Amino acid sequence: MNYAIILAGGKGVRFQGDIPKQFVELTNCPMLVYSMRTAQVNKHVDAICVVAPESYHVRIRKWAKEYGITKLSICAESGRERYQSVYQGLMALPAKPRDTVIIMTAVCPFVSQLTMDKLYAAMEKWEACITVIKATDAITFSNDGKNVNRTLQKKKLFVQQGPQIFRYGILRQAHRAYLEDEDRIEVNEDSELVLNIGVECGMVLGDRYCIKVTYPEDLAMAQALYPLFVKQEQGIKNVRSKGV
Repeated sequence: MNYAIILAGGKGVRFQGDIPKQFVELTNCPMLVYSMRTAQVNKHVDAICVVAPESYHVRIRKWAKEYGITKLSICAESGRERYQSVYQGLMALPAKPRDTVIIMTAVCPFVSQLTMDKLYAAMEKWEACITVIKATDAITFSNDGKNVNRTLQKKKLFVQQGPQIFRYGILRQAHRAYLEDEDRIEVNEDSELVLNIGVECGMVLGDRYCIKVTYPEDLAMAQALYPLFVKQEQGIKNVRSKGV
């Protein structure tokens, strides 16, 4: 089985709105629904689990019915931190160790079907795989946010996007190891948790339409990108229908 966990927790403090950003409307549709649609349409995904505040579960199931998301099978309670929400989703799944789980986020609404398919194809080689794009700028590292410790050149740097995909058993093991570590330091990316238990992680190239809506201005950018993203996805669909 191939499961999709869609993270829709968090209060979106930086978004500065009354409604959590994952539930605000984007082109007349709740933002969460875009990720649900992506998983619904993808031929590999068998079932969807949305991890969100319990107070939104009824609305999420209502949206699923309204927008034809028939693969939604589970709504799980979100945690305070991202890693807690992922773990809650993992524990809610009736999955087997060799099943796959693709981690998506409701605030990255424009995930291409091509990216999804690349990730599933990568699982023929890897036990874990993430989506990246090439860095276009150098990255500066600072311990205190005031002084430069090191500047990393862009040639070998990649920016991590979503989604990420893993064997269920490995991701669950990685999260349990993290939770059981009394001296753990803050880690927000599942790929790092997997690397920490000695599992290699592959990567595939995504695209720049997959922006993350974090600040109010990001919503305006997403609205501007939407018709271009739709055109791209329609082009992919047309090519596939012709068997190219």
